[in-house]
Amino acid sequence: MRKGFTLIELLTVIAISALLAAVLFPVFAQARAKARQSQCLSNLRQVAMAAQLYLQDYDERFFVAYYIGHGGQTQPDNYGYFFWPWLLKPYGKMFSLFWCPDEPPSNCREESHPYFGYVFGRFPAWGYHQLLFSPGIDPYNPTEYPFEGISLSRVARPAEIVLFVESITLATSGQGSTCTGYSQLGYAIVYPPSYWQGEPPLRPMSYGHCWHRHFSRFASTAFADGHVKPMTLGELRKPSYWE
Repeated sequence: MRKGFTLIELLTVIAISALLAAVLFPVFAQARAKARQSQCLSNLRQVAMAAQLYLQDYDERFFVAYYIGHGGQTQPDNYGYFFWPWLLKPYGKMFSLFWCPDEPPSNCREESHPYFGYVFGRFPAWGYHQLLFSPGIDPYNPTEYPFEGISLSRVARPAEIVLFVESITLATSGQGSTCTGYSQLGYAIVYPPSYWQGEPPLRPMSYGHCWHRHFSRFASTAFADGHVKPMTLGELRKPSYWE
């Protein structure tokens, strides 16, 4: 009576298993990446809805990109830097809603970190189209602080105008000296294609802080009417999405 496998049979089984693993692992990896992209879009959708609720409460006027006040007014402390995530957080509740699963891990996104409150505001996963929705008060310096929010009535095509888009920091100094993964986190403000500087080398304004974080192709994008969808940088390059 025969017992066990011959060496040839064992090697055949191992070879078939290796072949199946080689075929299936990329499929599983792609499925996980797709799930992370879906979670990112879900989070962004909730942030976009928070923006709609803010508009209802503030006479249909958009929130400023940020303002500087006094520290100690938030928990955790943002040191007086009220970037737009702090203005929408009352409508979104959880800090994690403002992040994307495909961003790198960072110790500064742990609530025990002393700079957590500042990092939460300045480095969300998505950047705000500040130039249109929150221009500088000085008309000759529309990208410079202090800012003011515009009225929703000034947005002629809210379903076609970018409000938030996935972003990246890419800075190498400042707050990053105490944060792991800092330069690859999102950034609170993005700029339209007229400000893009292109590659190489890759730098913050290569794509105005906009970034295709998913599959190196898609950036989660929210529009002024609240709907969201993934878009490529090529699509986002069209001026009509920003004007």
